[in-house]
Amino acid sequence: MRQVVDFKAKAHVFRNTWFMMKCGFKCAPLSVLIIYLAYIAENVYYAVVFNVMFLQTALSIIEGNGTFREFAIKIGLIIFGKIVIDLFSYYAFHPVREKFEIKCESYLNAMIFKKAQQVELGCYEDPEFFDNYNRATWVVEKGGFKRIIEGTGWTLGSVFSIIFLAVYLYSLDPFLLVFILCPLIVMVFRVKRNQVEFAREKEMTPFERQKDYTKRTVLLKDFAKEIKTTNIFDVVKRRFAEAIDNNIAVIKKYGWRVAVLESLSDFFGEVIPVAGGFGYGCYRLIAVGDIGISDFSVLVSAITNCRNKLNQLAHYFTMQQKHCLWVQNLREFLAYEPKIKSGDLIPDEFESLEFKNVSFRYGENKDYTLKNVSFRINKGESIAVVGHNGAGKTTLSKLMMRLYDVNEGEILYNGVNIKEYDLIKYRERFASVFQDYMIFAMTVAENVLVQETNETNLPLAEKALRQSGVYGKIETLPEGINTLLTREFDEEGALLSGGESQKITIARMFAGKFDIAILDEPSSALDPVAESAMYDNLMEGTKDKTVIYISHRLSSATHSDNILVFADGELIEQGTHESLMASGGAYCEMFTLQASGYREEDDGDEE
Repeated sequence: MRQVVDFKAKAHVFRNTWFMMKCGFKCAPLSVLIIYLAYIAENVYYAVVFNVMFLQTALSIIEGNGTFREFAIKIGLIIFGKIVIDLFSYYAFHPVREKFEIKCESYLNAMIFKKAQQVELGCYEDPEFFDNYNRATWVVEKGGFKRIIEGTGWTLGSVFSIIFLAVYLYSLDPFLLVFILCPLIVMVFRVKRNQVEFAREKEMTPFERQKDYTKRTVLLKDFAKEIKTTNIFDVVKRRFAEAIDNNIAVIKKYGWRVAVLESLSDFFGEVIPVAGGFGYGCYRLIAVGDIGISDFSVLVSAITNCRNKLNQLAHYFTMQQKHCLWVQNLREFLAYEPKIKSGDLIPDEFESLEFKNVSFRYGENKDYTLKNVSFRINKGESIAVVGHNGAGKTTLSKLMMRLYDVNEGEILYNGVNIKEYDLIKYRERFASVFQDYMIFAMTVAENVLVQETNETNLPLAEKALRQSGVYGKIETLPEGINTLLTREFDEEGALLSGGESQKITIARMFAGKFDIAILDEPSSALDPVAESAMYDNLMEGTKDKTVIYISHRLSSATHSDNILVFADGELIEQGTHESLMASGGAYCEMFTLQASGYREEDDGDEE
């Protein structure tokens, strides 16, 4: 999937963090503010007040520098502060953050779903698109947005704590700042480690998708019969094992780099600050003798806390960098510009649809599926598009509805190129029934109306079900048209046969407002008797409409106003049934072969 925006290969932490913060402030501004204040208050309190000021107060009393009353007052204030901070933190990190996470997850998913809906159909046939889409969802699925908000909060808290501690250490001895700067070097190593880990995860993405596909084929009902009755499971297992082996190879490739970078991080983040700071404190206490035990203890505590906060800062900064790489994927996905652009014109009532020298192929390196096709469809006509499998019939319907754009030539709606029309309004002029129909895990009525149902539109769903010939079956279901289909979410859900399911999708067409009906193999799951009844219903339900039948069964063509015959992507014949039979061409040959097949079946039945 090519991007129109050229993002840098390496994500910019601050830019992507700011993007995620803006998302947070858009969906729940007050919650984000409360969460950040809680992180700052908690960090500063425990790092400065509790671990330094409390220790300094206690040791000063031991050394006789103050009264017990003063000590009790300070301790009381510290304890009171702890209670307030803990209550505020609990409120911020539980009810507030939990509601925020739900809102932010919904907000981000809405952006992802909207973009997924906008991309052209060709993206769904591109493995690279699925890899990019999969990585874009990591921000939500792996909790990246929560960790970025959390990391930003901890970062702000750590920064404020470090400022207070650094000022305190500077007041004791400016040289002490040397020992707290070493953890900053850790950021360099951890940023590099995150880049290595991200490259590893990116390289593993197609193998993870292969593993996920294997799990789906084993678990889903759709594949169960083939898996149980054939040897395909051996192939599935082998692909799964190959994906695991490939992942192991990738892990080995990057593992040693991660180990070296982690070792360097530990050295600069732990060894130098602790050993150096403690050693310098001992030097001041023993060799120079210019500080006492209390100052030495507070000094060591301040250095330790400052080192912890700097390490924490380095940790969260590099974690931000990792999660911001996920955000980078999301931003690149959201920045993708669909190739099929909407125009501005609103289409009028349908009068004509014309293909002029149209050629199309699914990819730059693919052969042409349609070649120099020209024909015209007028209002109220019934058109049959026939030909053997692979002749380009279904591609024709996708181009009509502008699910793809032509490579050469043009398609005219009422004499205007369809690219000039508003995409949504243009597609609303069509009703379609595809051979690869889908039934949703929703009620019968919702499947027919493909929208929210209410008392007002339920009669429309009932009427459409009657027209499609499946209402008799629906009446027998426990909740009628309000029965949930499939057992995805309800073990009592209804399971329909293939023919019944196909009639549900035909009912969708009857329930919609349209000028042109495109029926792509609408009877593929029906027996001949049901097919005949369905065509009668279609003829009745589509009076005064333009209907395009796409089928390899020629029975639907006999009463059509015009028949388009395709072979190898070319329109080789067109005309009425009578004229094409009289010409003795490809259509005549196909029709004669099919008719003889039907006669043989009838003879066999009589025997």
